[in-house]
Amino acid sequence: MNATALIVQWRELNGSHPSSWPRAWRNALLLMLFVAIVLTGWQLYLMPEIAALERSEHDYAAVKSTYPEKHRRAMAFAHSARRIQDLEQRVKTLEQQLKTFIDVDLVLDGIGDAALQNRLQFEFARPGHTETKHGYVEAPIAIRLSGDYHDVVRFTADIAAMTHLVILGDMRVSSADRPGQVRLEAIALAYRMAPRKEEKS
Repeated sequence: MNATALIVQWRELNGSHPSSWPRAWRNALLLMLFVAIVLTGWQLYLMPEIAALERSEHDYAAVKSTYPEKHRRAMAFAHSARRIQDLEQRVKTLEQQLKTFIDVDLVLDGIGDAALQNRLQFEFARPGHTETKHGYVEAPIAIRLSGDYHDVVRFTADIAAMTHLVILGDMRVSSADRPGQVRLEAIALAYRMAPRKEEKS
């Protein structure tokens, strides 16, 4: 069947009900309706779904690319939180070591005992003037001793472990007169809580 015959047949079908059309034309009509339905469904349903899927893939790629940095920040935050907890616990421990008074003789005895236990030669210990700072009283004691380097290190550790809060500051290490020994000069700072009247002043 050529094109002219098809055109003539189409004109004959114009105005008649599709049920009376020849089988070939009815099948063609059904095929066109099916194609129209598929195209309409593609535009109304599949295209938005495909666009949503592409957005999801883009969002997933973005999340995946930023995950290492976010994970690093989360780990750093957890590490910082642990450090803050450790510092808070250390502050509480130091606060517990703060006495309401300073017995300088007792502190000197503790320093002398630490030097003796570590086989150090104690040259002098000179208490200085106390000073009130930010709610606590600071009592400086200038000390000088000499001995083996490792013994000096153990001495500083013993001072840090004293029940009374004592901190070694302004430490200077130099060669001693005896070969193989060092001399330590430092300021031992003993602390106590300041009474409210001292704190206000």
